[in-house]
Amino acid sequence: TTILAFQHFQTIKKRFDGFPIEIDMLSRFRTPKQIEQSLRRLERGDTDIIIGTHRLLSKDVKFNDLGLLIIDEEQRFGVEHKEKLKN
Repeated sequence: TTILAFQHFQTIKKRFDGFPIEIDMLSRFRTPKQIEQSLRRLERGDTDIIIGTHRLLSKDVKFNDLGLLIIDEEQRFGVEHKEKLKN
C-alpha cells in the first residue's frame, strides 16, 4: 500500500501541476522531518489533498477540515477506522 500511495501521490502532483493546490503524502517513505512538517500543514489547513496509508489514522494526524475522503479499494478499513474518520 505504501508503493500505491506513492504512485497516487506522483500522479496527482502531475495532474494538478500549475494549479494553486497543495498536495502532500504521509507514509513510511517520508523522513521524520517531512512527516512532522506534513502534520503541521495538515492541522493548519495548508494541505488541500493528502495521500497516505493507514498512517492517516494515527493519533497525531489532525485534519483542519476534512471535506472528502477517498479510500482505495484495496484498503481494509474496519468500523473503528471509519468512526475515527467520521469524528
